[in-house]
Amino acid sequence: MDVKVKGFILVSFTSIVWAVLIILSKLILNKGVDVFIYSFQMISIAAVFIALYVSIFHRAELVVPSRKLLPKLLLIALVGTAGAYLVGYYGLEHSSSINYGFLVKTTVVFTVILAHFLLGEELNLHKALLVVLLLMGVYLITTEGKGLVPNKFDILIVLSAFFYALANNISKMALRDINSESLSMYRMLFGSIFVFIFVFSFKNGIFSFNYPLYIVAASLHLAALMLLLYKTLRITSVSYLSMMSMFTPIIVTIIGIIFLEEKFTPIQAVGGFLIIMSGIGIHKKNI
Repeated sequence: MDVKVKGFILVSFTSIVWAVLIILSKLILNKGVDVFIYSFQMISIAAVFIALYVSIFHRAELVVPSRKLLPKLLLIALVGTAGAYLVGYYGLEHSSSINYGFLVKTTVVFTVILAHFLLGEELNLHKALLVVLLLMGVYLITTEGKGLVPNKFDILIVLSAFFYALANNISKMALRDINSESLSMYRMLFGSIFVFIFVFSFKNGIFSFNYPLYIVAASLHLAALMLLLYKTLRITSVSYLSMMSMFTPIIVTIIGIIFLEEKFTPIQAVGGFLIIMSGIGIHKKNI
């Protein structure tokens, strides 16, 4: 299969799985489940699913981290799993799934900038203009054009987007020394340890499950997301992955309006359109 076609198929599945995960997570949080306990349970169960998958289907390919690779894996887990999910889902708890779906796609701007410094990708005027376009879209979604400062929960979601972008850039470097399945497993395993340390320090009842079927379903989607993400990243650039997963907020918007009865104003729709157009511009320029 052609690499471009394979990359498109993988990133399309990644977008769908991520969108369903966001909706499931919002549904669980709407039921009153503590966001930090949910994050720990979801990530931990996902780590078990991925570990089982790797042990059964990719045991011969399992890579033991070297001293050079281990710091990268720990940083990916700390930033991309513990940091991104704890911060981002706390924002999701107090925002709509639609807002989250669009705001988390600010990973595009962070990815482009970080890729310049970490991976040596070119940062030119065209990229800068697309960044401005994307930020305009973020402004309209978060403030509805009524103010200059978005609320703190929207800021947390954007911060989680930065964490995702940083983790993806570091992951692209790590994939030179490790296969995608092993990287997925270590990210979840180490991430679950970091999340456990945080949640155990501040919360009680972290092993008490509410709505276990929903949580298991979310964990399955998170495990699938990690495996698909790294299979995609292995054969594409981080910018392509970030841009093409623009399908995610579109899917989230449709499901959120239909099943969660969330509202999306015309001004916010314009903001979402600008974010999508910035992503298309990145793709057309082969960024």
